Amino acid sequence: MSLFKTYAGLSRGIYYLCLARTINSTGDFIFSLITLVLTLQMGMSVVSAGIFVSMAALISGPGVLLGGYLSDLIGKKTIIVSGQALSALMIISCSFWSGTMTIGYLLIAVMFFISITRPAYNALIIQLCPEEKERKSAFSLMYLGANLGIALGPLIAGFFIKDYVHIVFLSIGTVFLISTFIIWKKVHVDAGGQATQTMTGERGHHTQQPQGEQQPYGKQQHQEDQQPGQQQQQHKQGRSPSRKQQGSESLPSPLFPMLLKNPLVVFFIVVSFLNYFIYMQYSFSLPLQMNQTFGEHGAAYYGSVMTINAISVILLTTLVLSVTRNFTALNSIAAGALFYGIGFGVLYLLGDWPQFAIVVVSTVLWTIGEILVQTNINLYIASRVPDSHQGRFNGLLLFVGCLGYTLSPYLTGLFIRSVDMKSVWIIILGISLFYAVCMVLLWYIEKKATNNRGIESPEFTKSV
Repeated sequence: MSLFKTYAGLSRGIYYLCLARTINSTGDFIFSLITLVLTLQMGMSVVSAGIFVSMAALISGPGVLLGGYLSDLIGKKTIIVSGQALSALMIISCSFWSGTMTIGYLLIAVMFFISITRPAYNALIIQLCPEEKERKSAFSLMYLGANLGIALGPLIAGFFIKDYVHIVFLSIGTVFLISTFIIWKKVHVDAGGQATQTMTGERGHHTQQPQGEQQPYGKQQHQEDQQPGQQQQQHKQGRSPSRKQQGSESLPSPLFPMLLKNPLVVFFIVVSFLNYFIYMQYSFSLPLQMNQTFGEHGAAYYGSVMTINAISVILLTTLVLSVTRNFTALNSIAAGALFYGIGFGVLYLLGDWPQFAIVVVSTVLWTIGEILVQTNINLYIASRVPDSHQGRFNGLLLFVGCLGYTLSPYLTGLFIRSVDMKSVWIIILGISLFYAVCMVLLWYIEKKATNNRGIESPEFTKSV
């Protein structure tokens, strides 16, 4: 009942968005699927598979930047529906090219269109929830919903991918289409909704804060791009905008000045490269480790790992967030980095003791890290950036993530070929510790700056 109350009172659009995300996530492991298809179906080497996965991550970079810009320009919902529909059609087409290299190239294209929707998802949640408290609940609910879907999808696919990969592609494409239809029909974002009201009546206008001081933007609201019929209505009511106003509404306001006003957010985005580099291991190194340790049953074991991960998220999220409720967001991320390091580092023991019990313990530990990091990383930006820039800032964060995804598979593939599989987990442990130190350092800088201004720590720095 306490959990239910946490998610009560959100807008109807958030609940439908969460439902669509839950359905979508049953097939939203396409990145991991690239590794398994290329190595198991195509017999590709580890390094060659790493090149393909790196290509998919590399093309995702322009995708998230483009998606963030278009989200601020033409609307978040439009980008989500368009990107998911195109992705679904391409995934379904993979079933007709089973056993050929065409699948690899199609999956790379799928990653591009999926990446376009990522910043739009985050920005749409922020837009639908103008209050900080609502955002916390919405991001947590979306996170839980995604993992509910992950608990089922990869487990089933793991047993079918070796002999019936075409069925896996058809299933993933179908759930993408269902998810897209729900968002298209049930998630409404218009000028009459709460998400589109503005306090000043001017789209994209925000009061400039004193230099060096960051104010939360949780209560500032952003008007979605108007439909042609709404613009005509304005003309009928004698509110035809001037030519200057029309120009300002046709394009999003510049990004670079906002970056200069938020140097700590820029630092946070850059350092977040390490988070994505570390988290990538569950998609590339972990399935390879399962194949090496458990042979032909590796795919099924990897599906089980993903199910354990999803179940752990469902069972532990409320508990972990309750224990860390007095942590700042940055300290929560730092603690999550530590759990990342310990969890992945434990896999080093598989070299001497190839027991699935070690994998289970490892999965629970790095899942705790995932909970702490993923439920706070978007909130940090949401409270420090105006709604008119949410799409592009989230796009920048995801672009940095794509850089981590791009470098991680290829470099770890080279390292595995040069040394051995188990040693990669020691490197990940070291990177995780460094990431934790960076987050603590950023927290200290913010705290010192706040103390120098002689004011209390802002509420928006607290963890969820």
